[in-house]
Amino acid sequence: MESLVFGTTPKKWFAETWVPLKTLRIYQDGSMKGDKGAPVVLDFENNVIRLRQVCKNEPRYSIEHPMPEWIIERVNEGGDIKYAMIGLKDNEPYLALVAERTVESYQPSGYVLAVDVNSWKYGIAWGLIKDGKLITWKTEKPDTFLVNTLYHQTMDRERKVGKLKRLGYSDSARVDRIKKQTQARRSKIYRITRDKAYFLASKLIRKALKYRALLVIDDMTEESRRELLEEGLPRDVIKLLMGNLRRFVHQLETLAQWYSVPYEFKRLPSTVCPVCQHELTQEDDRVMVCENCGFKAPRDMVPMHWAIKKWR
Repeated sequence: MESLVFGTTPKKWFAETWVPLKTLRIYQDGSMKGDKGAPVVLDFENNVIRLRQVCKNEPRYSIEHPMPEWIIERVNEGGDIKYAMIGLKDNEPYLALVAERTVESYQPSGYVLAVDVNSWKYGIAWGLIKDGKLITWKTEKPDTFLVNTLYHQTMDRERKVGKLKRLGYSDSARVDRIKKQTQARRSKIYRITRDKAYFLASKLIRKALKYRALLVIDDMTEESRRELLEEGLPRDVIKLLMGNLRRFVHQLETLAQWYSVPYEFKRLPSTVCPVCQHELTQEDDRVMVCENCGFKAPRDMVPMHWAIKKWR
């Protein structure tokens, strides 16, 4: 990395462009796949990655990096790292490796795993359905109490910084310390929602594999955003509660493709009656009621009723 010299600011074209690179794979039995002159070498014999003759135009110059565990896991699962991409991530040189695997999706066994994507305030609702019956239903979300605590601590520190700046202490060590504390809390909030997104996507894919279920995803993050706006929440709080939801959906779809889980995106309404299709009325505690036929259920349960109806 020290040989990648950009000057004070990386060039704009490089910051916005990811350059594909060929790879050579050397396996533990001594066999090889790929271009022998490729700049990226994945050496599974020594568990290292070598990036050669990319950073400096010198014969046999290379950079070595320990092989990440996830690459070994993907290869053991039958995947292959055919190419890599180099670019910038957070203004730092970054090598992205892409694993591919060609397998056929299994034939669904009759189970349906329905996933309803909401804001983190209300969580991700999922239900396992078989023969028109809801076998399991659950909503999952990160520790929202901790997230709210960190958020209010962040706001308190930002107000302190503003007050100190107005008093003329912009360049003081105290302001710098409070700024670092603020950033640390924002970063922790991001990590909490990111880790929950990855964990939950992995959990749902494992459940789909266990039951050989059809995965149905209702990605209505914009509807969730509107619901939070209607509640009158500040925009920064809404941003907090919507953070990393797109990452969750992307990770869920990526894992479904990798493990060949059959999936589809399907609208599963939470404000329309699954019995008579009339508009539902929301009562206290987000309970939805149909004034036409008398249907009544928690809002996060309504999409599961739609899934039962569609895959009866």
